[in-house]
Amino acid sequence: MLTEAEIETYHHDGYVIPAGFRLGEDELQALRDAVDQVQADNPGILPDRMLNAHLNGGKPYGIKGQQAFDTIAHDERILDMAADVMGPDLVLLFTHLFCKPPESSRAVPWHQDGPFWPVKPLASCTVWIALDKVDAENGAMRVIPGSHRADYLAHDLVDDPNSTLNREINIEKIDDSSARSICLEAGQASLHDIGIIHGSAANTSARRRAGLALRYMPSTSWVYRAMPDSAADWADMPIELVRGKNRHEGTDFSLGDFGRSWQ
Repeated sequence: MLTEAEIETYHHDGYVIPAGFRLGEDELQALRDAVDQVQADNPGILPDRMLNAHLNGGKPYGIKGQQAFDTIAHDERILDMAADVMGPDLVLLFTHLFCKPPESSRAVPWHQDGPFWPVKPLASCTVWIALDKVDAENGAMRVIPGSHRADYLAHDLVDDPNSTLNREINIEKIDDSSARSICLEAGQASLHDIGIIHGSAANTSARRRAGLALRYMPSTSWVYRAMPDSAADWADMPIELVRGKNRHEGTDFSLGDFGRSWQ
């Protein structure tokens, strides 16, 4: 799915927008319908905190999910892109449906994914699929290219109802002069590395911004489960080998509920 140049860009910059990937209109509509249904079925879960909506009753929130998200998380085109940058053996860590309603106040502070996930060695690729048109006006993700090649920065605990995270990087520690916005048409995707510094502003526009993040890791890494100060409980979070072979004996795939009853 990715060209050699795109693979090189991903490893150098920490992210890439694949030119050869675009969902068809029917696929896109099925996912948009699934967003609407998941929100209707889970009124107690914040629209930007819908974790594992590809499962029914999946941890950490017991969300009532939709099959369309499970289908796209196993789509060969998606797995091909993840394999292009991480190798052939892939584990689905979790999925995350982000939905920023119009004129909302919650933002994603500058952070790196690594400090939030109990993964060793720290290795992961997120495939982020735009379900709506995404631009600077409705809170597109911003990244600092190349920041994944430096050391991880400290993440300070925060208690802010307008933050989607419970930890963030102190803005004084970041030079954001090179930051770029990842603007996508609906149906496009971006890939980003676990170490890249990224975040996004609140959606102050009159348009929704919905995206589906599919989090994969190479099976040479493992999930060690215990994670202090985590916003989610990883103790029995369901994870799944989705391609190739498991290469690390430490990962336990038997934990958690893999509910896939869609009736």
